[in-house]
Amino acid sequence: DPEYLSTGALKQLADNEIYEMPTSTGATRKRGKVGSVEFTLKGQPLKLLAFNEVGTDPGSLFVAFSDLTSGAETYPAGRFMDLARNATGIYEVDFNRAYIPYCYYNPTYECPYPPSENRLKIPIRSGERMKP
Repeated sequence: DPEYLSTGALKQLADNEIYEMPTSTGATRKRGKVGSVEFTLKGQPLKLLAFNEVGTDPGSLFVAFSDLTSGAETYPAGRFMDLARNATGIYEVDFNRAYIPYCYYNPTYECPYPPSENRLKIPIRSGERMKP
């Protein structure tokens, strides 16, 4: 759905701050807070914090988010998007590629929860959804 595709700019933080991201198992995962991706969707300015996992390839950004479909049409805790890092700082924010975390399919799998800053106040009716 082209309505859920936008271009965003990464406002990078000066110091890749470590964030203890809570998970579905009650543990936390260390993530480097890279910055926020700022974009417009359906005329509304939005931003999502982007992370990379400490000790892994910094070539990708991890974005965990929830929205008004969370718990009804999509996994209650939220969904994920992965963005390939680039030198321009301009990213395609494509919610059509949003996916449900593996813990939806297997509760023993550890899934990070989106930070409060990534709780969108709009419905994202695109991307992977729960099976009926």
